[in-house]
Amino acid sequence: GVDSTHPDLAGKVAAAQNFTTTPTATDGHGHGTHVASTVAGTGAASGGLYKGVAPGATIVNGKVLDDFGNGLESWVIAGMEWAARTVDADVVNMSLTAGPTDGTDPLSLALNQITAERGTLFAVAAGNSGPGRRTVGTPGSAAAALTVGAVNSADVLAGFSSRGPRVGDFA
Repeated sequence: GVDSTHPDLAGKVAAAQNFTTTPTATDGHGHGTHVASTVAGTGAASGGLYKGVAPGATIVNGKVLDDFGNGLESWVIAGMEWAARTVDADVVNMSLTAGPTDGTDPLSLALNQITAERGTLFAVAAGNSGPGRRTVGTPGSAAAALTVGAVNSADVLAGFSSRGPRVGDFA
């Protein structure tokens, strides 16, 4: 979820859907709002100093994790399907992850299928299980995912960031 009243996101949220058991699609955790601002923030909260990388982008808010950052695979898959099939999003950012897999788990398979059907690009967090090898979590382990690790302020791979290669086939 995102907080659509945040100054950097005000007027930018075109659609919202809640797939969780929490009462609203509003971000109760803070992470979704932070990520959405990093992507599409206008810079209003900082007087224009800090803008997102794509400040002209429109946000669709699919809340798939509860206010504590927990959720079910079915919520995540429903959100992916809604964003790609109902809203027709070109890019879906997924700053979430579950445990490392070989890419044949339900989240990875759903991501691959939706991408093949719709051409949607899913940008997915690698995870926070570094520094060992083969720690990329699902759905980042999907073959069609654009999976990204985290960097620190020096633009160096963060110590906590998950790393490949993928479990099983070493992709």
